Amino acid sequence: MVKLVLDQAEGLRRLVARHTTRIVAVVGSAPEAGQTSTALNLASALAHHGQDVVLADESGHAAPALGLPLRGDIHDVLAGRVSPEAIRVHTRDNVVVVPVAHRHPERIDPLRALPLLTTGEPDVVVIDCTHAGAVLSPLAAHAHDVLVVLGCEPASITGAYSWIKQAHFEYALAQFRVLVNRSEDVEARVVCRNLATTASRYLAVSLELAGHVPMDRQVVRARQLTRTVVDAFPMAPAAVAYRQLAAQVMHWPLAVRETGLAALGAGVGDIGGERGNDITLGVGAVSAHTA
Repeated sequence: MVKLVLDQAEGLRRLVARHTTRIVAVVGSAPEAGQTSTALNLASALAHHGQDVVLADESGHAAPALGLPLRGDIHDVLAGRVSPEAIRVHTRDNVVVVPVAHRHPERIDPLRALPLLTTGEPDVVVIDCTHAGAVLSPLAAHAHDVLVVLGCEPASITGAYSWIKQAHFEYALAQFRVLVNRSEDVEARVVCRNLATTASRYLAVSLELAGHVPMDRQVVRARQLTRTVVDAFPMAPAAVAYRQLAAQVMHWPLAVRETGLAALGAGVGDIGGERGNDITLGVGAVSAHTA
């Protein structure tokens, strides 16, 4: 009887110890959409919610936006030129920024790169996606969630639909989340509803409104200070919106996809059941950037 209780306790400990790192790919519909700002502020907001966060800087704009020193990138680590610890830089709010080889992201092997991003089992990895090369980088292709950032301008909306269409037909993506930047709630809902209707009708793709970020001069001021608005001006309307977004992200269902990359299980997420290749990896995205 004692052995049974001990076995049950050990099983419970193993169940509780299972950890999945969520990966969120942030994509911009146009250069001015606010992709990098969104990635930085989302990471900051998640950290303020008590999450351990890594920001993978594929665009090459995230680290400079915060004035962070660069000592190499993942490509340099994989080539043996620097240690993994050397390229990890901490922000003011304890987000770990890891530069990725943004000039040639297609050369990064996710089997080797993802374990570098998930060292220490962070709760979330936010990818500030590159605009170079294909619609998806191999690294961002393993995101659980694709967050498409767009504005209310016709060009931004058209750009978002064009990117979603391309990503759908190239990678069979069927679900995206939308963040409408520099808008009010009603306006954001109208934009998302119209975009979702078109995507559903012509692509059989699902779009969900992740939220909106209002126009806020403090975002610009924070950028001038090389800080996030969440960190510099926590009560600013945009900072409040990013914290609300982060709270939602923490509760988004994790996509589970069949994949041949079961070897990533130890570094990225827990492997489902006994099958070994039913790993909690999704599909992410890459597109235009903005600082």
